[in-house]
Amino acid sequence: MRVLIAEDELLERKAMRKFLEDNFSDVTVVGEAANGRKAIEMAEELLPQIILMDIKMPGINGLEAIKAIHQRDPQIKFILVSAYDSFDYAKQAMKMGVKEYILKPSKKEETIRAVLRVKKEVMEEAARVEEHRHSSLIARELFLTRLMKYEVGADTFELQRTLFPGLQSAYFLAVKYPALEEIEAEGWTEYFGVDDYIYRMEDDQLIIVVLSRTKKDKAAVLKLARKLQMQLGPQAYIGAGYPTDKLEDLPNAYHQAMQAVKHLEQIGNSNFGFPAAEQRQSNNSLEDILLEVGSGNHTNAIHFFSDWWKDKEDSVEMLHELYFRLKQELQQRGIQPPDTGLPAEEDYQGWTDYLKLASLNVQHHYQSQDKMERAKKYIHDHFQEPISLEDVAEHADLSPNYFSNLFKASTGETFIDYLTHVRLQKAKEFLQSHRYTLKEICFMVGYKDPNYFSRVFKKYFSLSPKQYQKEILKK
Repeated sequence: MRVLIAEDELLERKAMRKFLEDNFSDVTVVGEAANGRKAIEMAEELLPQIILMDIKMPGINGLEAIKAIHQRDPQIKFILVSAYDSFDYAKQAMKMGVKEYILKPSKKEETIRAVLRVKKEVMEEAARVEEHRHSSLIARELFLTRLMKYEVGADTFELQRTLFPGLQSAYFLAVKYPALEEIEAEGWTEYFGVDDYIYRMEDDQLIIVVLSRTKKDKAAVLKLARKLQMQLGPQAYIGAGYPTDKLEDLPNAYHQAMQAVKHLEQIGNSNFGFPAAEQRQSNNSLEDILLEVGSGNHTNAIHFFSDWWKDKEDSVEMLHELYFRLKQELQQRGIQPPDTGLPAEEDYQGWTDYLKLASLNVQHHYQSQDKMERAKKYIHDHFQEPISLEDVAEHADLSPNYFSNLFKASTGETFIDYLTHVRLQKAKEFLQSHRYTLKEICFMVGYKDPNYFSRVFKKYFSLSPKQYQKEILKK
């Protein structure tokens, strides 16, 4: 059991450490804090399970420290220690979940009983969390197995209602990649912008079912497949199954993803996509063409266009609709349509060239987006360093001038404005934690001059860092 002692009196700290080590063989005192600010800092660094917290300490007192620590880690348990028999202190502590209150000087038996009660609570809570985590993992694995093995019955629907009560849409992805064991599939929820997913290594493939609380169309599926493929690189193939809002259709979506990845690997003309045209029924050529162009798959787009061209009917109307709808959809997504104009009705080569050029514009757009995501991640990872536009441009593999223009177009901010925004938001977090001096925060967010840091902070938030910190303490 990991314990932190927060007490401003040195002799009291040492006595408490010796008492714990003498009476509890399974207790490890991981640290000693001489004030509230140090207790907050050490709690985050050392991850104690229990903190013995003195109330009266210089600077941030025990109750303020408990509040700050509890906000960051509500699992930590506290034993409040005080030389003052104050009902007000006890009442405030109880509101923050503190259940044990030791009055100094305390009897040995009272202290032992208090520690034992909190230890028991920690162990019971840890057991519940582990049991819930284990049960949840088993349930998710079972749910995925049912969807892959055509066993969608009443119990599968019950699993769905329990695990994913707001499910509106779902689909499968199958990933073929030479270094499959190197893929870290944890933590994709935020990066890829999905609500939830379950994955499994199956033979030589990664199988993923993506679960969404909103309706997803084919374009959204291809967008995710493209992003995943770009993340893994040119050796990866991503087969996709069609999205569905019916649970009973998901086993079929799994097989669609498996068919698609097999076909992609064999043919090699694209790295991601749905099952090949000959493996599905499609009676809407226009939608298929628009979908493939919008995904940057010019080979598939031209394939669908060629099929339609062979036995075309109402060709003029469809060609005009294709041209204007494609132009509109690209513009709505911030992608530049080809500037070649409307090809002639009978010019097959002109139309296929137009579709290819539009698809390449889409590819370029998403490649640029990916570079901007890499650039933003680099800024968030290195904001505390003296990074320059040239540093980030090099990381994104772009020239500084092109990067500067592309970054402004992508984010709506200049590089300097974006970096400043990131640094100041982080500064606000540090100020809210009450763990660091203003000078420390200045250096921690990448500034060398505390006065300049204060001026920039006030310019953005209309408050100096000191004023901002005072406002927080009032709340």
